[in-house]
Amino acid sequence: MTRNTRSFRISPALVISCVALFLALTGSALAVGIAKNSVRSAQIVDGTVRTVDLRDSAVTTPKIAESAVDSSKVADDSLTIADLGDNSVGKAEILADSVGSSELGPVTVRTNATSLAKGASGGVSADCAAGEQVLGGGGQPGHFGTEMTSSRPQGNGWLYQAVNNTGGAETITAYAVCLGS
Repeated sequence: MTRNTRSFRISPALVISCVALFLALTGSALAVGIAKNSVRSAQIVDGTVRTVDLRDSAVTTPKIAESAVDSSKVADDSLTIADLGDNSVGKAEILADSVGSSELGPVTVRTNATSLAKGASGGVSADCAAGEQVLGGGGQPGHFGTEMTSSRPQGNGWLYQAVNNTGGAETITAYAVCLGS
């Protein structure tokens, strides 16, 4: 008895098409089977989460690493004082000539004068008002012949000291440059 047997061979095209069909069918089934909040950090490829993928107010300051802020990506005039931490801006972060009196507050020059008798030494101080901070200062004699002996900060003001080498009484004046709040 002769039997006609035919051998069946699987072709590579059939294997590839079956695998593609399997992936297509199970891929969507797998996505449907993901439980809520089951995606973890290890399952997210770096750089794939975009702004539109985040809920409003989802990222807060404590969740941002120090090295994560790229200043080149911060929009001009977008930061306010509330965005900055205490003592987070120092001299190195401020451009030359970028801060003026409108950013700091009013600058006021306070003065005080006193008279020095002939041959006498003395001093006078000009003080900043409450709520102001002394930035600098100086002094000035009324005429030549009255010589400064010192000019320096004192408390929240400026002290100017001189000796009167003229033939009569002289006036000396102290100046304090004060920054208001």
